[in-house]
Amino acid sequence: MDKNFKMTFGVGYDQADTLIQIDQLEARKERLKKAIDDKAAGRPYDMLLLQPAFFPPIKKCKPGFDIGQVDSFMDALRKEVKALELKLV
Repeated sequence: MDKNFKMTFGVGYDQADTLIQIDQLEARKERLKKAIDDKAAGRPYDMLLLQPAFFPPIKKCKPGFDIGQVDSFMDALRKEVKALELKLV
């Protein structure tokens, strides 16, 4: 996915918060993929991934990343993570 977000000089999402949350979601996605593979192979896997994950709202600031573009990216990433979580159950 493309992480080249447009900058806005109006109110936008905090850059650091946005990138940290994307990194956390992508790391969770990779851990879920590994757990699904391990489960399918009959190996032990991280059961803690079944717990719900909480991600706080991203702070807003001036200037910041374009809100609509980030929301679209994050929604797609969250859907991927949710689909993987459902496969692990």
